[in-house]
Amino acid sequence: MKKRTLAALTTATAVTAGTAFAVTGATAASSSDAVRAVQTASKGVTAKPYELDRERNRWEVTFADGTQKHVSLDGRKVTKTTRDDRDAEVNRARVSLVTALRNAAPRAGNTQLTDADIDADDGQLVWQIGFANDTDVDVDARTGKVLRVEKD
Repeated sequence: MKKRTLAALTTATAVTAGTAFAVTGATAASSSDAVRAVQTASKGVTAKPYELDRERNRWEVTFADGTQKHVSLDGRKVTKTTRDDRDAEVNRARVSLVTALRNAAPRAGNTQLTDADIDADDGQLVWQIGFANDTDVDVDARTGKVLRVEKD
């Protein structure tokens, strides 16, 4: 993926799904935190989420209706809601962003997720998901099949 939003990492500890594990940095987050962020942001929004970016200390989730929500890095709390009126291809997607994240994470070694976006790549609708280990995974937005895994 062309853009990277990964910040410098330090040491912290997080607890998720009843299991304690060490994560790196106040800006670090696991793929399960990314899934939780999308789920938390989706509450009360009828449009589909189509973009996920990890910024310094938060996730930014963007929806097809132009809603953008900032969510805490652990994925548990919406901290800000804004509107962006750009159109998205997401309404054509049969596979949700959450499903695409779950399909992509194992192919990238279950490392930290940095960003996710939907794009019509050569006419094919694709979820493009980037990970901290410089791995990019493309997931077909109609079938959920992993189409490409590329390590920079």
